[in-house]
This record gives sequence, structure tokens and C-alpha cells, in this order.
Amino acid sequence: MNYFHYAGRRDNGLSIHGWIMAEDRDAAVAELRKRQIQPLQVRQGPGRIPLRVSVEEVLASFRELASLRGSGMPLDQAVEAVAKTAEQKLLKSAWLEVSQSIRSGLSLSEALASMPQAFPRYSVPMVRLGEANGELRSALNSVADRMEEELQLHNEIKSALTYPAFLMVISVAVLLFLFLVVIPKFGAMVGDMGGDAPASIVALIAISSWMQEYMWLWGALLAGCLVSLWHLQQQGVLQEKLWHWLQAIPGIRGLIDAWEIVQFSSSMRRLISQGVGILEALHLTAETLSRQEVSRQLVNAAGAMRRGETLAKSLADQHLFTPLVLQMIAVGETAASLPDSLEEVGKLYERRLREGIRRALSLLEPAVIVTLGILVGGIMVSLLSGIMSMNDLPI
Repeated sequence: MNYFHYAGRRDNGLSIHGWIMAEDRDAAVAELRKRQIQPLQVRQGPGRIPLRVSVEEVLASFRELASLRGSGMPLDQAVEAVAKTAEQKLLKSAWLEVSQSIRSGLSLSEALASMPQAFPRYSVPMVRLGEANGELRSALNSVADRMEEELQLHNEIKSALTYPAFLMVISVAVLLFLFLVVIPKFGAMVGDMGGDAPASIVALIAISSWMQEYMWLWGALLAGCLVSLWHLQQQGVLQEKLWHWLQAIPGIRGLIDAWEIVQFSSSMRRLISQGVGILEALHLTAETLSRQEVSRQLVNAAGAMRRGETLAKSLADQHLFTPLVLQMIAVGETAASLPDSLEEVGKLYERRLREGIRRALSLLEPAVIVTLGILVGGIMVSLLSGIMSMNDLPI
């Protein structure tokens, strides 16, 4: 499945544009005509479009829209009111597009689906169910609840990583200060000492001179890295690259597996509890997971389910998740209590994830401090030995 960006016109003459998912361009055009949209332009986009707005902003918008609908305000007016209060420019523009789409005849779920850069994919089927059963307010609150769960876990992980990241930045800043400001001042002293200068301080000054001489190269490399990261982010593949790099770090693979299980169980539980079918929930969950490799495996598992396999068997064939997770899912399927089983899986691995992060940080923080101490201490010892060596020179 790929995204296709379209521009078209409704039967009432209003222009409309957005994104649609389809197997190919012909399928995208057919789906647009099914929605009574005359396509004027359809071009293929990326396979995945990352969310480019703040999750906190989107969450607040859904809460506000639910409250306005609960008060009896017409949907198009409620969406316009939400657009006015949105602070982020992209989100404000997205809600205005949603309002225009609703006025042109699209449903709220169809309008949200056309803007994946502003609204998460899992919000679409949940809103669609709310439209079908007349409980749109409840559906909007359910979407906000799921966003809140994910946001809380994200914030906990970010908070845990803040201090180690701060230590690393300080370490790099201290080393740059020493090599670019402090050590060059000892160049004249080494020249006066001639061949009697300690080899360690001579090496430090050589490194410092090399760094200063090629400062333009470091600046160009930094700029190139920033441009490359921006390009990867625009293509929606930066996150996938980061996951591959993180997997190469010893001890991190288990945390990544736990994070994927938490994401999977939380998404599936919320969608199935709201009445979404397992197959559709599996596809939507695949869209929300961080790693595209796991997303592809979930899509393959959905294909196996269409051929009559159970969810647990389909996941096992794709070598997804741990035997414990698969066993709990199988028990939930047998007892017709899959959402409850998924909830237990999520709680179990969320605890494991938090504990794993705590253990990793308990090792990372002292490792960073010791490494910084050794580097800075070694440099200072070399400089002091050079200063003391001056006293031994013949006058």
C-alpha cells in the first residue's frame, strides 16, 4: 500500500485535495470516484507519512472537538472552532481542510484519512465507528485516550534519557573547549622546550592544530549530516534508520522488542475494544508501529488470517514477539477475551520496558561520567606534566 496525493472536485463543484492509500494509481482513482470525487491529479507519494504535528496539540484538539459535539454544536462549526484555537500552523491548516472537506460532503473520518501528516491513522476507523453508531463524541474521546497513553509512555522514556543525553553533550562541549581554546595556548611552550617536550602533550597539541586547521571540514560535515537527517525525515525513513542503529547497541535489542510489544498490544486492544475487526486493526496497527520491518510482518500475518489462520498462529509464523505473548494471545482468542489478554500483555511488557530502561540508565550514567573523567583527567595530567617539565630545562 502506498500513499497517493490527489487534487479533485466534488459533484457540488468544490475543490478538494489530500492523501489516499491504495495498491496503485488505478485503485486510488477508483476509490476517489467511489467517494464521488472527480480526480484532476493523482501522484504517488511515500509508503509512510510521519506525523508532523505535536501529539499534545492533536490530543487537545480531539478533546475540544468531543466537548463541542457534546454541547450540540454542528460538526462543521465545531471543527472550525477547533481550527481557531489550534496553535501549531500545520494543525490549524489541517483542521481548516477538514472543515472544507466536511462542507463538500465528506465524512469526518474520510477527511481525517486524507491528512495523515496531521492525524494518526488509527483515529480514522474509531471515528468511522462513532459516526456509524451515533456516538461520535465517545469515539473522539477514545482516540484522545489512546494518544494520551502513548504520550505518557513517550514522555517517561524521554525523561529517563534526558540526563544521560545532557551528560554526553557536556562531555563533547568540554572536550571541544580543551582542544580549541586551552591546549593551543601551550603551543609556544612546547616550541621553547624543543625535543624535550613530553610526547603526550606534543600529541595533544598536534590533534588541536589539526582540529583548528580543518574546522571548515567539521562544519561542512555537520551541515551535511543535518541536511541528510532532514531529507530522511521528509521521506519518513529517519525513524527506521534510528531503530537499526539502536539495535546494534548491546542490551538495547530487548528494550526495542518490549517497546514494539507495548505498541502492538495497546493499539490492538484499543481498536478491537471499539469494535474494529481484527484484520483491519492489524493493518492499522502495522501503520502505527515504529519499524517498517515489523509493519510488513504484521501485514503478512493479516494475509495469513484471511486464509483461515488464527492471530497467534499468524504472528508465530512471522516470528513476531515472544512465546509468552503468543501464548497469551492464543488464550485470549480461545476464551473470546482478546482485548483483556492484550491489556495484560501491555501491562507486563510496559513494566519490563521501564525496568529495562532503569537498568540501562544505571549503567549508562556512570559510564559517561567515568569516560569523561578519564578523558579530561588524562588531558589535564598531560598538560600539567608539560608545565612541570619546564622547571627541569637548563636556564
